[in-house]
Amino acid sequence: MLAHDLCRWAALVGQVHPEAQLTVVATLRSQLVCVPGRLVNRSGTPTLRGPLHWPWQHQFNRALVRIRALPAVASG
Repeated sequence: MLAHDLCRWAALVGQVHPEAQLTVVATLRSQLVCVPGRLVNRSGTPTLRGPLHWPWQHQFNRALVRIRALPAVASG
């Protein structure tokens, strides 16, 4: 249940689909999570290399930028 809620939250915050369209977790998993990729080390910086012609690349990058733009939670 937690994984399902986390996927739905990430889709909502990242605006993966328009609000009028239902976001199905299986679709998120097949399009955005289960991506063939390679973790490479470039000058000490780990970088994830994805497929060159991945149809959901722009959607993934846009969602990642939106999620990274969220303010940090203050630990207290």
